[in-house]
Amino acid sequence: MDTRRLVLALLLVPLVVFGFLAVRDQAGRERLLPRFDPADVARLELSRGGEALELRRAPSGEWTIPSAADVPGDPARIEAALDRLARLDGRPMEAKAPRPNREPVRLRLLDEQGKPLAEAAFWSREAEALPDGPRLAMEKPPALPLWPSAWSSQQPPRIDPAGVVKAERLTLAGPQPLTDSETAEVATLLGQLSPVGFVAGSRIDWKGARLLRVTLVDGSFIDLAQVPDGEGRYYLRLASDTDAGVRATRRLAFRVSKPLP
Repeated sequence: MDTRRLVLALLLVPLVVFGFLAVRDQAGRERLLPRFDPADVARLELSRGGEALELRRAPSGEWTIPSAADVPGDPARIEAALDRLARLDGRPMEAKAPRPNREPVRLRLLDEQGKPLAEAAFWSREAEALPDGPRLAMEKPPALPLWPSAWSSQQPPRIDPAGVVKAERLTLAGPQPLTDSETAEVATLLGQLSPVGFVAGSRIDWKGARLLRVTLVDGSFIDLAQVPDGEGRYYLRLASDTDAGVRATRRLAFRVSKPLP
């Protein structure tokens, strides 16, 4: 064998080996949810324990999140997740294999008439089609977060910190002006609002909330309400009669890391 053919043969060996391993790896794998078409899904429900999230597609094709004050869903993220679920596969597990102790994320897919298309339970490395489908081992199950911001295109209002000229604490005794440094803290917090972790404000108990009123350079007001989220951070809700961005998100509570002064 001449040198050229020898080099070519050596180059082909890894390709043949990798091809063989790929075919062997695919053999014996099984589709988790083989009977649904992503185009038929009009509602996606996720739940675990007391947490629940619902995504709904309108006849026009737009997605919303009813469980989060009907904020707009992100069609690219949602449809990519549905496509992956339709192709998801794994290796069958023995019926007697021990189940994980952690509660699974449960998934339900329904059509426009509310007819179930597919249902499954997901753990960290396995999934099971419900009620009596296959139980499969998976190296990388899909991420199915239960927080709305993971599925939404909703953004917080944009507030220029430089536009905040005054802040007051609202008390039963009347408004109490904050110091300049405290006002600067509030302005910085408003300028750093993130969509990550927002929830519907109606889900929050606002009893005992810290209340502030912020005055902007144009003379308009933004009212703030804040309570702890129970996990070391805070929920912040904004309201305004004049700011369009704030009005658009008035039904939401955004998570922030620092308390209001």
